[in-house]
Amino acid sequence: MRKLLMFAVAVAMLAVNARGQTAEQPRIFIKAEPDFGVALTAALNKKHAPVTVVLDEKTADYVLQSANVAQKQESGVSKIARCLFAYCIGIEGTSNVSVQLIKPADSSVVWAYQVRKASGGPAGIQSLSEAIAKHLKNDFLDKKK
Repeated sequence: MRKLLMFAVAVAMLAVNARGQTAEQPRIFIKAEPDFGVALTAALNKKHAPVTVVLDEKTADYVLQSANVAQKQESGVSKIARCLFAYCIGIEGTSNVSVQLIKPADSSVVWAYQVRKASGGPAGIQSLSEAIAKHLKNDFLDKKK
């Protein structure tokens, strides 16, 4: 019985601690193209970034602002020539985007990142968003602790 009580107390303490951590996480509003915004939200979750994504910009501690995603597709002739004379890597095209993390309180840019990936289409969007989430977590959020 005593072990059960100790276990219940430990679980309750972990739950309180987890709620406290959630409250301390910075709130981020993502200002991007709709599809890319959803991809960024999913990537932040996948990379376990310690943030809470909010849908109301007024409640956010930070705004992650994205430029439009630029995608360049390779032409059919270009794909054939590249594979015949060089290598086939990157024949599906390239994608690139730049983002800024802005602190609305004073309009300061606290972090920025630009990424280019040798993949286009939906795979390129996912690859770009995961790279941003990884670097945001490693370069800014983990150092903020």
